[in-house]
Formats: sequence, C-alpha cells, structure tokens
Amino acid sequence: MIRGSERAGITALLLLGLSCAGRAATNSAEQTPSPVASSPIAQRVPTPIVERATLEDGARTLGICEDRGKIGHLSFAHFNDLQARYGDRLAGKNRYGLIAGYLRSLKRENPATLVLDAGDDYEKGSVTELRSMGESTRQMVQALPIDVRTIGNHDFAYGEHAVVRDVTLSAHPVLAANVTYEKNPKLFSPYARFDVGCVKVGVVGLVTKGYGADDQPTDAAFDGVFAQDPAYEKILAREVAAHRDEVDVMIALTHLGIGVDMQLAARVPGVDLVIGGHTEDTLEHPGWVARADGTRGWVLQAGHYGQAIGTGEITVDFDSHAIAFESYKLVEVTPSLPYAADVGELATRLDREASPDSLRPIAVARSEVTQGKGMADLVWHAAQDRWGADAMILGKDLFWDSLHAGPITLQRLYDTVLVQREPSGTSGFSSLYVAEMRGDELKKLHEAMIQGPRYAFYGPPSFDASRVYRVVLEKRALEVPRIAFAGSPDMPHARFGGELIDVLESYARSRTEKGLTLD
Repeated sequence: MIRGSERAGITALLLLGLSCAGRAATNSAEQTPSPVASSPIAQRVPTPIVERATLEDGARTLGICEDRGKIGHLSFAHFNDLQARYGDRLAGKNRYGLIAGYLRSLKRENPATLVLDAGDDYEKGSVTELRSMGESTRQMVQALPIDVRTIGNHDFAYGEHAVVRDVTLSAHPVLAANVTYEKNPKLFSPYARFDVGCVKVGVVGLVTKGYGADDQPTDAAFDGVFAQDPAYEKILAREVAAHRDEVDVMIALTHLGIGVDMQLAARVPGVDLVIGGHTEDTLEHPGWVARADGTRGWVLQAGHYGQAIGTGEITVDFDSHAIAFESYKLVEVTPSLPYAADVGELATRLDREASPDSLRPIAVARSEVTQGKGMADLVWHAAQDRWGADAMILGKDLFWDSLHAGPITLQRLYDTVLVQREPSGTSGFSSLYVAEMRGDELKKLHEAMIQGPRYAFYGPPSFDASRVYRVVLEKRALEVPRIAFAGSPDMPHARFGGELIDVLESYARSRTEKGLTLD
C-alpha cells in the first residue's frame, strides 16, 4: 500500500521544476472457513480456462474515419486505481453507475473516444469482493465501457485462477508487456492497436512489482506463476520500436507510479502519452518532460477510487507525428453526472448475492473507536471473545479509519480493516494467525518485541512457564519477524485464523444479538 503522505512526497519531488500540475470467525481458533464457500457468486464460477481468448488480428475500430486529411483529433478518457469502490453511493447513486453513465455519454457524443484503465481495479474497496473472491469486481469492471486495460499489482490478489478468468473473459484487451504467465506466455497482450476515428493509436501495458507479507515490493512472481520483469524502459522501447511506424500516437498505459512514468516519458522517444496509476496521484493538468531530441513526453494520472475521470483531446500531425493538447480536464464523479442504472443495479445484485448485509447495520458503537489503538483494542476484545485468545501481538498501523459512534454497517466495518492479499494468492498481510505457546516461549517473544508505538502486546502481565497460551499474531510480524522483534526469535507454528474483518464481524454480530454495543 502507498500511504497518502508518501504519494505527496513523491509527487512534490518529481514534479519540482517540471512544467506539470499537478485499503466469519468461529468460536475456536480453528481455521476459519473461507466465506466464499457459501457465496452464490462463487458457487457458479466454473473452473477457469487456461488458454487466452484470441483477440481479433489488427486494430480495433472506434468511430468512423470520413476524411483523414493532415491533422487528426484523438479524444480519450482514463482512470486508475478504482480499487473495488462500487459499494460507494453518492446521493443514492452507485459510483460505478455514474462512471459508466458518464463514459457512455462521451461515446454517444463521439464514438471515436478511447477509454483507458491503468489498473488496480481489485482490493481495498468492497467487502462483497472479499466474500466473492474477486468475482464481483470482475463483473463490475466488465460493466464499464473500457477499451483497453493494463493490470495492476492488486489485480493479482486472488491468485492464478482468478487472474486467468479475468483476462480470458475480458471484452477488452488486458495488457502487461512485462509479465509472463509460465503456463501460457500469451495470456497477456503486450500491445494493442486501435483506429480511433482517423487516428491510429498504439497502447503498451506495463505493471509494477508485487508485494510481500511485509507490504513491501518483492521480486517474487505474482502467486508464484506470473513473472514480472522490472526492465520497464527496455521493454517499452522494444514495443515502441516494433510498432511506432504503424501508429500516429503511442501510449504507455502503466501501473508503475508517477516517478517511473516521468522517467519513461523522458527516456523513451516515440512515446507520446504515459497514462498511469499505482501512486494514485492527481494531476490536474498533463505533466510534461523535455527529451534530448527536442520532443516532449506527457504524463497523466487521475487520482484513485473513481473520484475523477481524466478526459482530453489532442491533435496529431500525421506527417510529423507531433501532438498538442486541445483540451484536458479532470471530471469529478458526482451525482450530477449521467447515470447508468443497469450498472448500479448490478452492484446491488452482487452485494445481495455475496454479502447481503454489506450495507445494513450489524452493530452500534456507543462512542468513536479511534484509528490505531482504539481499533487494536477492539480486535483484542474480539479475539478474546470469539477465539479464546490469551495474548495478541498486533500492529496499530494496520487500520485505515476510525469507527464513528452510531450504527455500523458491515461495509463500514470493513473500511477500517481493508484487506490486501500479500503475497498475491494468499491471505492479507494484516490477517490473523493463532498459535499455542508455552509460557516461557511467550515470555521470550514478548521480551523480543521492539519497543515503540507501532506494535501492541495484549495479554497477562506475567507468564506461567508451564501453561499453554493461545496467542494471536498478525501475519506480517509472523512471517517477517524483523518488523516487530529484535534479534532472531523463534517464531511459533501458527494456523490461519481469519482476516481482521472476519473476527470483527463475528464479534459485532454476537454483541448485537446480546443487545450490547460494539464498544
């Protein structure tokens, strides 16, 4: 995950001097059954096909070219890092319904409009996605009028079969020139060509590294089978060299972050636009960098969560390939935009099938449960009540928000503990594991904890050496002990208990059934 303060620092550093403006537990500690086991959506998902659906040869056509002439006009729209925010309602209207409605209106007005998605459509948004193991997000993405998409690191979250299903069933090309699937090297397209009105457009897709259990970038393959090559400049230059002569405009559609985007724009001649995501920066105006050959490379990024859509129009000289912006703006997604009711209804149906209580209150908080220690305290109470925990080691930095006083929906509870399945295909890095430890073992582990504000220990003030304690540990600290412990302590064997939302949901429902508040 990239925190907001980190994004701001990256943007300030890189744009300085440039002409650019700019996240159901059981009563025992046995492994929690996957909630997808009872999901109607998951039950009807067939075994994924392995062979990639064949895309038609040549260019895909958008609109009609009546007179090519000497100057062309390219209209486009783009977004990035939607991160499954289709649970959002704006004045009662579904966010994705508004996005779809607006994009459809653009295409009705001008069918020669290219819609680009720069990745991270999955994770950190909807509890319905978690309960359906990503299937609800796949369907919501396909409901949007996207012409081409690159895959993001979070889009690998649910593992090999979910990724293969997503790509093979996609109505639009899914690009990743630097990712290879060992079972089928042709799964991802590196490049796609479009005839947008009279303008011939090439699009190359690039994706960043995956993340490990410590929530840091890793060189490991996504889910062990999707190998990622970080030689972004070399790969982009290769694709540009192969296809530049056949197009008027070349676009790098990236999920790499603003810093890498700026470098690519500066160092790879022949690329006109770098439309990206990953760092979730909001560029109010296209940023540009000067290249050694006297040309400019342009960089665009539209924030995150579907809060805004970038739209623009450029002119292109067909003889010189020189481009210029005629217009560009970020359109805020508000209830005033055209609305696609069918997309909103799809989101409601998926919620109802996979997580029927997602938008209904399941608990009441008497007072605010604060982000950090307040939420960690709540998890401790839940782990004691639902799993019989005697002790817990948990990072207070795992929480995304506070819980306000009053009724709390399941989705609102999930908003505080968003799941990021890292490494991809595994549980979230903030998930909880349960171990049985003798008192002397627990004492040594407790003594090895790094003192500071990040980690909290919950449990008895002293330990009986002969007693066996049930200990709950977060995955991040369990699998990468250096984060939380000094030296090299012996870590216990532990079994998966559940995601934070699992134990919290179970606890919340139990409290409500007893007529008690959550806090």
